[in-house]
Amino acid sequence: MSIQQQQTASPADRTRTADNDWRRQVTVLAVGSFAMGTDSFVLAGILPQISSGLGQSISAIGQAITVFSLTYGLTAPFLAAFTSRLPRKPLMAFALALFVVANLASAAAPTLALLLVARVAAGLGAALYTPNASAAAAALAGPAHRGQALAAVLGGLTVGTVLGVPVGTWIGQHLSWQASLIFVACVGAVALAGLLTVLPSLPLPPAVPLRARFAVLANARVVAIVAFMLLESAAAILVYTYIAHVLDDTVHARGTTLALLLLAWGLGGAVGAFGSGRLTDRWGADRTLSLAIGVLAVTLAALAVSTSLPLAFVVMALNGAAGWAVATPNNHRLTEFVPHLPSVVISFNSSGIYLGQAIGAGLGGVLLGAISTAQLCYVGAGIAVLAAALHLLIAAGPRARPR
Repeated sequence: MSIQQQQTASPADRTRTADNDWRRQVTVLAVGSFAMGTDSFVLAGILPQISSGLGQSISAIGQAITVFSLTYGLTAPFLAAFTSRLPRKPLMAFALALFVVANLASAAAPTLALLLVARVAAGLGAALYTPNASAAAAALAGPAHRGQALAAVLGGLTVGTVLGVPVGTWIGQHLSWQASLIFVACVGAVALAGLLTVLPSLPLPPAVPLRARFAVLANARVVAIVAFMLLESAAAILVYTYIAHVLDDTVHARGTTLALLLLAWGLGGAVGAFGSGRLTDRWGADRTLSLAIGVLAVTLAALAVSTSLPLAFVVMALNGAAGWAVATPNNHRLTEFVPHLPSVVISFNSSGIYLGQAIGAGLGGVLLGAISTAQLCYVGAGIAVLAAALHLLIAAGPRARPR
């Protein structure tokens, strides 16, 4: 709408135009999140192809997932503090550009060492982009639509899992593993072009000093809640990283069948991610988490004995739902406990997720050379039981908030 049109437009037309503007802008941010969500999990579906292509064991190639997650988990809080004075739009553009180049470099990597370096760079891009995209979405939408905007950006991560991972896996199974990573890079490039074209300049958010960010970790309850997230994430990703190997052993799933099983996992994840918010509002965070972590432990163990294809589809869907249902209620109880620094405690919860993924993928790679895939599933279930025990201790603890 031109300036002259804005001057002559009715208030309803101006409101409608503003509403369309922020929705279009947030959609661009969600496309970037879609790329990040796909990149986080797509390697799990193509580990055998990468292993064959680079001449390394599956457990060694699995460390590419470890370094991506470890980089995100360790650097995100520091990057948020060190870049707090930089303009948001150029910062997110740089993050997406780094992410795109890193994925192209991953596809071109001739050795495992170079692949790991490229995955570190991709993790840095994701750690820079995702928190800033959420903050930018909230600022663009304004208080009246903040919840919708945040859900859209976080939903991009979920849709990346639901659609991006199966598509990337199918590409890797039928073309090449390099083509899967090029696909991720192309999605990131689309998001970068949209960001440069559609997104306006954004105001700087209030700066929170690094010391204030880490001061919340002096409270034992906050540490316990983040540790629960770390254990849950480690349990889930320990098995999921090597899920192609697990499903090949149990139901001989390859190619399109494997992609469809991952789609079932992703669809379950979407139900868990979006449904957990409603369950948290209705039941409370503690009861929702009890259900989710319980189902996760059971389904991780069940993967070891799911030798029929229909059963494997059901177990994968339930496993995805349980795994993705944890972050929202865990964020809820963190922000209830530390209401004066919600973005900070949520960032630590995100770090717990990615550090857990790094630990799970790394531990799984070490164990896979010594134990069977069925035993690997039981180890994941055991870690989930530990997470459940910690959750029960947290739920039974005091409710007083820090001053």
